[in-house]
Amino acid sequence: MFLCRAAWQKYGTLARKVAQQLSRDVLPRRQMSSVPGGTGDNIVYALLCGGAFAGAIAYTYSTVTTDHARFNDRVADINARPKTVWSPKPWPPKSRDEEEEV
Repeated sequence: MFLCRAAWQKYGTLARKVAQQLSRDVLPRRQMSSVPGGTGDNIVYALLCGGAFAGAIAYTYSTVTTDHARFNDRVADINARPKTVWSPKPWPPKSRDEEEEV
C-alpha cells in the first residue's frame, strides 16, 4: 500500500499530463452535427417498421383463422387411425441361447 501511494505521488502529475495530452491529440472528437440524412429519417424508419409489424400480425391472424378447419380435420384423421395394443418386452432380455432353447 505504501509503495503504491509513493509511486502515485511521484508519477501522478506525469500520468495526468499524459492522459490530458492524449485526450486532446490522439482521441477523435465526435462530430455532433454531421448526421447522415435529416430528421425525417426516423419517421421513415418508424413507418417501415410499423408497417412490417402490422403486416406480420395480419398474416399471423389470417393463417391461424383459416387453418383452424384443416387442423380439426387432421386431428380427426389421426384419432381415426387403428391403434395397436402395445405390449412391453420381457425384462431382463433373454440371450440368444435361451431363445434357441425355447
